[in-house]
Amino acid sequence: MADLTKVHPAATTSDVEMMGANMSFFTVDYVNANASTGPEGAQAATHNCISYHNNVVAIGPMLDSNSQQTFAVEGTPVAATLQAAIRALGTVDGVNLGSATVTDTKLGILTAAVVS
Repeated sequence: MADLTKVHPAATTSDVEMMGANMSFFTVDYVNANASTGPEGAQAATHNCISYHNNVVAIGPMLDSNSQQTFAVEGTPVAATLQAAIRALGTVDGVNLGSATVTDTKLGILTAAVVS
């Protein structure tokens, strides 16, 4: 019978987000306040675009004058790739997504920044 040796790590990793699978977080800045929210709107088009590239786990609320939204997806998406794909959508429901930005972030909510 093979011997099994258990090795204890010297430290634990606390800079990771998991919920059954490795997750990544990024914020989409639509640049436009009150980006259209209808079923054919800019938000829906963006959500579909992100879903095409990644398995979406969670979508946050619209913040910063309803111009930014944070997403959680499985895996490790490339922000530049998502940004290019969203910008390529052009103008949707009167909202020009040509200058939208995608920024990698982490799951870290400070008590001073809790969203109500």
